[in-house]
Amino acid sequence: MNPIAVVFKKEMLEILRDRRTLIAIGLAVIATPAVLFIISQVATKTATQAYTVGYAGDVPTGLDILFDATGLKLEKVDAPAEAAKQQVDIGLVFTASGVDEYYDPSRQTAQLADVRFQTVLSRYDAAKVAAALQQKGVDPSILNPLPVSVHPLSSPTQAASNSFLSFFLPYILITMSFTGGLSAALDASAGERERKTLESLLLTPVPRSQVLVGKILAVSTISLAAALAAIASMLIALSRIQFGGGTFSAQLSPVATIVMVWAAILLAASFSSLTVALGTLARSFRQGQAYATPLYFITIFPASIVLFIPDFNPNIAYYLIPIFNAVLLLRDAIAHNAVGWEQLAVTSVSLILTGTLSFYAALKLFTREALLVRS
Repeated sequence: MNPIAVVFKKEMLEILRDRRTLIAIGLAVIATPAVLFIISQVATKTATQAYTVGYAGDVPTGLDILFDATGLKLEKVDAPAEAAKQQVDIGLVFTASGVDEYYDPSRQTAQLADVRFQTVLSRYDAAKVAAALQQKGVDPSILNPLPVSVHPLSSPTQAASNSFLSFFLPYILITMSFTGGLSAALDASAGERERKTLESLLLTPVPRSQVLVGKILAVSTISLAAALAAIASMLIALSRIQFGGGTFSAQLSPVATIVMVWAAILLAASFSSLTVALGTLARSFRQGQAYATPLYFITIFPASIVLFIPDFNPNIAYYLIPIFNAVLLLRDAIAHNAVGWEQLAVTSVSLILTGTLSFYAALKLFTREALLVRS
């Protein structure tokens, strides 16, 4: 049997017997739907929650009906300004000349109630003006001299789904590609040294490069499985979870699916080579974890940038940055159901080069006798 296959089989058996790796993958598969369920519950509660409006004075006729229809509950209070600090969400004082509004911008419920109040007020004003014009024999359409007909080029529901997926899926792919195989990578390097089994493995007549390839292939397999399992559980959960009273339509197009799998393979290979190299450099499993912790924050930083700047339109130079380019490529594939061949080529070359350099670094460490046999 090929030496690489022998090492691969050995590492896979040890990884599958390692509870830490299996627990990490299992938690990711379970935690993703749980987090999405919590998000859906919060979103639904926010959309359907009624907010209290403390008021003084006489409410104009018809305005109370609009308040009730938009989930704003009127409650008469003596001092709306004081009540708006804690007792109610916003305070209103109706006078002959208009409305005085009081709300605390530091309270989220006050901000949401204010948005609803402004919507109600605009509808009420428009209705009153239209009624006054009709009484005077003036066509109310004069207030809208340039009517606009909106023609969405794609389904708004699907667009919202794609936006959500392009927002979170790259983040999950990056984090799980790294953390999914981290424990296995450290165990295959620093763990074996700690157990005093690495030296005996390297004394076999098999070239060390083949031993290293077998280990990296095993770690890459686990890393890839963890990432795809987490994403699959997320998509299944999204298709079952109710958002705002309706089922969320979460579907990846064939283009996005192919790009996601290709990016996952490249990321898994790169991360596996890098973490095995770090594990080889460490004296113990715990030290390997200490080395890998800063790398974790480095990997999630690019994904976080895209999350907070969703409309970021980069030039081709940004696709040279490892990890960041995978996030951009996957985001474009999901949001626009298309991928630029130039961006795909640059991203692939960048990640392959990153993986090659990481493998070379791990190989150099494997060939240093003093480093491998030290206690």
